[in-house]
Amino acid sequence: MTLSREEIVGQLLIVGMPSDRWCGALERFLLATQPAGVLLSPPLPPSAEATSELLHRIAGTVRELPFLAIRQEGGPEDPLRQFLPSLPSPRAAAQKGLSTVARLGELIGEGLSLLGFNTNFAPLLDLATPLSQERLGGRAFGSDPRQVAECGEAFLRGLRRHRILACGKHFPGWGCVPLQPSPGRGVSGEPAVAGKPMAELWREDLVPFRDLLSQLPMVLISNAAYKAYDFEHPRPASLSPQVVEGLLRVKLGYRGLALAYDFEQEEMRGSLSPGEAAIQSLNAGCDLLVLDQEASCDAVRQALEAGLESGRLSSQRVEQALARVRAARKALAPPTGSVSRRALEKLARRFESLDKEFTPEELKIA
Repeated sequence: MTLSREEIVGQLLIVGMPSDRWCGALERFLLATQPAGVLLSPPLPPSAEATSELLHRIAGTVRELPFLAIRQEGGPEDPLRQFLPSLPSPRAAAQKGLSTVARLGELIGEGLSLLGFNTNFAPLLDLATPLSQERLGGRAFGSDPRQVAECGEAFLRGLRRHRILACGKHFPGWGCVPLQPSPGRGVSGEPAVAGKPMAELWREDLVPFRDLLSQLPMVLISNAAYKAYDFEHPRPASLSPQVVEGLLRVKLGYRGLALAYDFEQEEMRGSLSPGEAAIQSLNAGCDLLVLDQEASCDAVRQALEAGLESGRLSSQRVEQALARVRAARKALAPPTGSVSRRALEKLARRFESLDKEFTPEELKIA
């Protein structure tokens, strides 16, 4: 099937939802954009049934089965807490051992599948360090690269059992990024800059990614800059051919989807417009752009369409991205549009059972 320029651009986007309920405006937005996927963020619809119905309607409105995504890791800020009991954070689970991390991934995978999601922006593979502790908290499995890799693999197994696509983040690692006023971002229109040498990144931050890339259908690229790869002109990793194409694709041989995000933030794109940053990111080797705001989505779509027409956006690069999207989509499970109340109650008891294995002090690791 031949796609129009507008449809091609839509297949390069995962869009944030402009509404937590089905409405005419949302339907028109999806029909006009035809995105590759949607990302739901809190607050979700008021019930599990309403969430399932919303996902089903989204999937029925776009032409291709979309990535129905959410950020669900475990811990106090998880969106599923609206419908299910709380779960321990990844760090708390890791301190109990790999079997507990595997159970965490299993329960999250089952919960997402039950609701109709098919994609999870997890696990977080960044190292817990003094630089990242305040930013990442209990979301990081730990500080030891090998432990993080083992925990990430255990978590992935649980998601795979329920056909949930995983997205490892934030390549090549946030643990070495200095804390800024906003997570992962600098000030005065500049990205946060990591000065860690290349050899140290290879021995430490990159270990979980090196071990798990073959198991990850998606990787979320960091919005920090890395002097090891862009010394003279630091720029966000998601805009860097040295990081995405050179390191991720060529050196590490990754064949899955590379995702870029935060184009709405001036601290990420600097003096670039969101549309120009999107063009540079795709040309650098990213395949999908994650956009949270509807206004940014319109501006980015127009810029990408103009870039394709003028040749500033590489048509070869776009074809490569579309091929990867099509390959990843083959593993997606479609939503059913309904939730078994009995299955939800049974799963809730299993959530509670895991949570009760932790003391209040252990659960404070957040």
